Amino acid sequence: MVAPLDFKGRRLGLANVFRDWSTAKEAAAELGVETGSVFGLIKRMHAEGILAADSDPEEPTRGAQYRLTHEARIALEKLDEALGGEEEPGHLLDDQRLLIARGETLTDIEEVLADPALTSAIAWASWLGSSWLIAMRPDSDGYAWRKLASALERAGYLCERGRIDELQTGRRLRRQFASSLERAGAGR
Repeated sequence: MVAPLDFKGRRLGLANVFRDWSTAKEAAAELGVETGSVFGLIKRMHAEGILAADSDPEEPTRGAQYRLTHEARIALEKLDEALGGEEEPGHLLDDQRLLIARGETLTDIEEVLADPALTSAIAWASWLGSSWLIAMRPDSDGYAWRKLASALERAGYLCERGRIDELQTGRRLRRQFASSLERAGAGR
């Protein structure tokens, strides 16, 4: 049985691509990377029993097609279920990564947001007029964040990346700024 932890980082993107038969080249193109940057990982995932090759039981050759094994597919489905309700919409944590994607049309962003290889690291998103506020899962890495921003930019969206620096309640914020105004007034 494959543990859900085997799908961290780039492994998760590859696992989502390999839900159906694909070559290493097709998987790399789907993730927007060079084949050489993922080929070693694909070979390791095959050796670990996460991926099956169309050449099995023989050693895969160039152009081989891969897909998730039955056990890996079940583990990925369990991970999908676990991630589905993991993050409460609107909930933010210190140091959590955010994207603000500004664009004009919904159709340009639909292809990006429908791609699990790009969106599996999203905790939640909110539509704000002509922009999207996208919160990444707290455990997501910078690679997933950058890949999503790049895909959104290719779709015509302007992206601003940031992290939650300091969360404050409305009451604390009012007190802080009222105090700042008092100090500024006293100095005049």
